[in-house]
Amino acid sequence: MRFTILVILAAALAGTAAGASTLAPARIAARIHTGNGPCSEGAGFGSLWVSNIRDNTVVRVDPATNKVAGKVSVGLGPCGVVSGAGAVWVDAYNAGDVERVDPSTLQVVAKIPIGPQLWDIDFGAGSVWGTSTTKGTVGRIDPATNKVVATIKVGPAPHQVRYGAGAIWVGEGRGKSIWRIDPATNKARAVPIGLIGPDSIAVSDNAVWVSANSGDLVVRLDPRTLKIVSRVKVGFHPGNPAFAADGSVFVPVTGEGRVVRIDPARNKVIGTWYVGSTPYPAAFAFGDIWVPVGGGTTIVRFHIG
Repeated sequence: MRFTILVILAAALAGTAAGASTLAPARIAARIHTGNGPCSEGAGFGSLWVSNIRDNTVVRVDPATNKVAGKVSVGLGPCGVVSGAGAVWVDAYNAGDVERVDPSTLQVVAKIPIGPQLWDIDFGAGSVWGTSTTKGTVGRIDPATNKVVATIKVGPAPHQVRYGAGAIWVGEGRGKSIWRIDPATNKARAVPIGLIGPDSIAVSDNAVWVSANSGDLVVRLDPRTLKIVSRVKVGFHPGNPAFAADGSVFVPVTGEGRVVRIDPARNKVIGTWYVGSTPYPAAFAFGDIWVPVGGGTTIVRFHIG
């Protein structure tokens, strides 16, 4: 009898271990004060660049010290910030312009109109891409000329834009589809997701994760087949996800002030942290995940391992 009980217990423990995540643990490594209302962040030129939507500034953070090392004043309502073609690019939501910043002088050197309610930008396929929610379009900027070279019609309210898996992916604030743009042709294709207002996206070669701030789910899409492969409940009002170096996915849950981590091998939440009011887009940079706390003044740095 004792032997039988031990065998059953050993089998149960083996099953638990088999179902456990093999990913290294994550922790909050730093909380960095950047300004009033940090909205988004991006890596470039050895620094992390963070926009502050209520200060109308972008600050340069040294990842070695977690200290602000510079600041530039930009247009009204800055949020999206990316690097490419020798520059830092910032969207000014209220102005409708993409602003080009010289990282060596911290000066705005060009302003390129995209359209009202400029929601987000990204750099990919040699261009800067920006979404105008009011116009329902994505503008493509040639960094060699600082001119819009294509305006692509998508859904009625395009939100986040991300480059990956050979395409431009656009979140949508209305309807139940995201958009995939072929940068070779500038042609857009609707991809049904099933979520209402699938506004935020993270892209890798193997997966596209989509969240809708209207609900509590994130959806995993195969970028080759454009088929949904899983749905994961993360919490109320999920925001813009990001991939860590180990493939795990970090999702800010804006409605609950938390960040959750998903194990992609099991499509399950394996960690959760309270960070403060209204966490905004997550991003991977310098080996870590960064999440700005939009309702406050800090950006949170997560380290794995």
